[in-house]
Amino acid sequence: MRQKRRNAWWYLGGVVMMVFLFLVLGCGKKQTWTVEEAQEIAQRMKKYAPTPMNYDLSSYPERDRELLKTLIEVGKLADEIFWRQTYHRNIELREQIVKKRSEDDPVRRFFFMQAGPFDRLAHNEPFMDVPPKPPGAGFYPPDMTKEEFENWIETHPEDKEAFLSPYTVIRREGDRLVAVPYHEAYKEFIDPMAEKLRHAATLTDNESFRRYLLAKADALQTDQYFDADVAWIDMKDSPYDMVIGPFEVYEDELNNLKAAYEASVEIVDREESARLEVYKQHLEDLEKFLPYPEEYKNPRAGLTASFVIVRDIYRGGDIRVGYQPVAANLPNDPEVQAKKGTKKTFWKNVLEARLNQIILPIGKRLIASDQVQYMTPQGFFDFVLMHEIAHGIGPRYVHGTKTPVNVALRELYSWIEENKADLAGLHSLRYFRENDIIDPAMRRQHLVSYLGSIFRTIRFGTGEAHGKAALVSFNFLRDHGGIVFDEATGRYSIDFSKIDQAITLLTNELLMIEAEGDYARAQRLEAHYGQMPEFLKQSLQQLEDLPIDIVPEYKVKWE
Repeated sequence: MRQKRRNAWWYLGGVVMMVFLFLVLGCGKKQTWTVEEAQEIAQRMKKYAPTPMNYDLSSYPERDRELLKTLIEVGKLADEIFWRQTYHRNIELREQIVKKRSEDDPVRRFFFMQAGPFDRLAHNEPFMDVPPKPPGAGFYPPDMTKEEFENWIETHPEDKEAFLSPYTVIRREGDRLVAVPYHEAYKEFIDPMAEKLRHAATLTDNESFRRYLLAKADALQTDQYFDADVAWIDMKDSPYDMVIGPFEVYEDELNNLKAAYEASVEIVDREESARLEVYKQHLEDLEKFLPYPEEYKNPRAGLTASFVIVRDIYRGGDIRVGYQPVAANLPNDPEVQAKKGTKKTFWKNVLEARLNQIILPIGKRLIASDQVQYMTPQGFFDFVLMHEIAHGIGPRYVHGTKTPVNVALRELYSWIEENKADLAGLHSLRYFRENDIIDPAMRRQHLVSYLGSIFRTIRFGTGEAHGKAALVSFNFLRDHGGIVFDEATGRYSIDFSKIDQAITLLTNELLMIEAEGDYARAQRLEAHYGQMPEFLKQSLQQLEDLPIDIVPEYKVKWE
């Protein structure tokens, strides 16, 4: 009897152990990745440089900490909206991954880093078993084509305004297409975002920041952003700032129309920001200095502009994935730009990280030994500064019409505008040097620092707006003698006697494309200069062991 009982206990114990192992290693197991998956993700991660961004805010006043925590909560809600905008299956896939894979699973970690199953620095190549990413991301039905979109507008002119709005999602309802306003489509996130912004407004002593937060709360719930954008540009002397809302249209590769949500919570460097005030005085002169006919020039280029240097403690939505912006010129709404102006934000922490980890190592390998000394932090910062200023000058509407440039140029707009900002920015640096606002001796630093940044940007690929713009610039400037490739050394240099004329010619070409909304001319420019030369491919292969861009990893010490 005892032997049988012992055998029974052995049996029962074995069953319990099997159940335990099944739960831990079977259905409950979350370490499910294979060696092949781990190797693939490790290979993809070589393009990214995880960069800690640690901040100790424990000494900040309790009220300020609550304010910043609340703003981060708002940002996380904006991030949730972005998940839904970027791919129609994202939430379904995310739920599956969280259920089946542990937090240290490389596929899960990469999925969350990309906000979806596509590698953003590899032309949106799938790294999971999913179809190619629809060009319309999550803004349109996944099977929608450009032709269907345009045909619907043509046959339903009453829908045109709503369909072309940057703040609507296009959906199918039976045989019809409908445009759903963002504040309705994402109401479950928009309403708590607005509520938290109104709470944050009670936690700041800065009246202009309070006005902005309240105006932005209203704007999110109506998709009417003009008043909030004006309040943001007019902010003064706040120790904190926040970029929040739908802005950039890069995610919409079908039409370059729909704006993606993003958020950045920032601590302002007021002393550094004050040093940029001098540039405000010259916006009208910069417009006049642009190399295109007077009849096309913007008569209101001297509008308000705000410059702010910050360090961010949180990024969410469109700004946190793939290419990491070091600066922004916002808002993009042409009405706001035409009637009020823009705000230019510079993320100093991200800019410093990119320069040190990406651009300088690239330059040391590819730039001629007698010029690499001119690639400097100040040269790079001045170029970035002028790039953002140049976003705010030049055409906003097609000449003689009320058609915004982005609507006229459609899917080509993003890379044309980025190219225009680069080249008009370089051209504008001449104005500041020639008028002794910037030391004329900085010329070589500006041009060589720009050359170093070209290689970094081309590595994003021609499927990305900045990458396409950099490749077109490289080919055009080389074709006109401004950039020189030495086959013997495999290195690149600037021909300082030819570069200015080449910059002027390309700046004129880009400005005229925008001023006339000339889609066909933009296509020709891309066809002629948008191909990768074989020697450049070989040069970029020398950089394969270097990351393409940083990935900020934010950590805040609150207590």
